[in-house]
Amino acid sequence: SKIGDSGVWGLKKNFALLELLERLQNGPAGQCGTAEEAIGLSGESIIRCDEDEAHVASVYCTVCATHLCADCSQLTHSTKTLAKHRRVPLADKPHEKTMCSQHQVHAIEFVCLEEGCQASPLMCCVCKEYGKHQGHKHSVLEPEANQIRASILDMAHCIRTFTEEISDYSRKLVGIVQHIEGGEQIVEDGVGMAHTEHVPGTAENARSCVRAYFSDLHETLCRQEEMALSVVDAHVREKLIWLRQQQEDMTILLSQVSTACLHCEKTLQQDDCRVVLAKQEITRLLETLQKQQQQFTELADHVQLDASVPVTFTK
Repeated sequence: SKIGDSGVWGLKKNFALLELLERLQNGPAGQCGTAEEAIGLSGESIIRCDEDEAHVASVYCTVCATHLCADCSQLTHSTKTLAKHRRVPLADKPHEKTMCSQHQVHAIEFVCLEEGCQASPLMCCVCKEYGKHQGHKHSVLEPEANQIRASILDMAHCIRTFTEEISDYSRKLVGIVQHIEGGEQIVEDGVGMAHTEHVPGTAENARSCVRAYFSDLHETLCRQEEMALSVVDAHVREKLIWLRQQQEDMTILLSQVSTACLHCEKTLQQDDCRVVLAKQEITRLLETLQKQQQQFTELADHVQLDASVPVTFTK
């Protein structure tokens, strides 16, 4: 390369040379700064204090990038300057940057927006400038992850609304079945004694109506009475079968929606890289839920939930 008026400062960065230097600097001597983890008696992960391994860390200094117990945190940050360092509980420790699989000394900073790279969109500065993503359209990792998180939150809101609709529909199905079948309820008599009393359902009322009608006829109509009862029973049976099938379908659908919601919540807790990698799966999940919600809406619009059993008589 020709050196211009600005001298060597005008030359482009040699990322390959920088990577080699960083690897030499981060050799065996640079790998001793990671926190030691252990497993407690109850199975939870325990992080040792970086200052005193006999202690269990409880805070993380975002400036020093160290895990400290309460005593060591106070001792190592006792000066006015160090006391200004931000120390947070381990649960609030920021996610560590994910390193590039191709250039291990560089962190993932960008997301490729090209259609052909969506299977592996993550890239570091070397991938962007000289690697397989050279010249590709891209965006910064954190805003892209935040955008995906926002879409997940919107989907979670839709899921909650969808879940409420399914639950309400399921409750109506339960009520309709109870109205049709009837049952037992506890009532008190005049002296305050509780006892169970049978509450007839619409199916039993329909049968009673049929029996009352045919009781006034002659014995020659008995065969017609039995036929009518069988028609009522067949209608009730078919309606109950359909309603119970609807109940089962709603239970399965509710389980699928709950599973999707749980998957979204787990995705929201992942680091930026995993959130970006989950983008396609989340999009497919949203499309599936939208189709299910449309089918559910069409079903709810066309099906009228009615516990009555129609009975008509002809001469």
